[in-house]
Amino acid sequence: MRALVVALLLVLTPVLVSAADAVGYGMWSPAQIREVGARLQKEIGDKPIAIETLGTYKGHSVYLALRTKTGAAEIHETESDIQIGVTGTATLVVGGELIEPRKLPHKQQQGSGIKGGTRYPVGPGDIEHVPAATPHLLIVEAGKPYLYLLIKLDEEPK
Repeated sequence: MRALVVALLLVLTPVLVSAADAVGYGMWSPAQIREVGARLQKEIGDKPIAIETLGTYKGHSVYLALRTKTGAAEIHETESDIQIGVTGTATLVVGGELIEPRKLPHKQQQGSGIKGGTRYPVGPGDIEHVPAATPHLLIVEAGKPYLYLLIKLDEEPK
């Protein structure tokens, strides 16, 4: 048994090392996420959101976002979002119809709210997938910031 474990380690070690050296590899420790979150907290001022790019790759980007206020409802016509809660809580409204939509660059729209849609409470550890072309809105209670990882899939170059 011991010989089998040693043999597996010898076989897997080059694979593990090469994965860490792979172009495009990214890893963010909890300490790094806390550091970026603290920096966003200092930078946000009276804005509803502060975002820092953690990594940009072919077809997707990874961000850390801090929301202190409810922002505009939005649709990304060609991008999907994955959100992963880090600290705080919020309500994610998904679906329905954008109210007073206005077109933005990069095939995006914003609106003053969402008519209909389904409400989901979100918090630390929750993972949400918002499909492309789907109205969504993150509602943040005043004085209760929400920090989350945001992965934008099929993001168009800006």
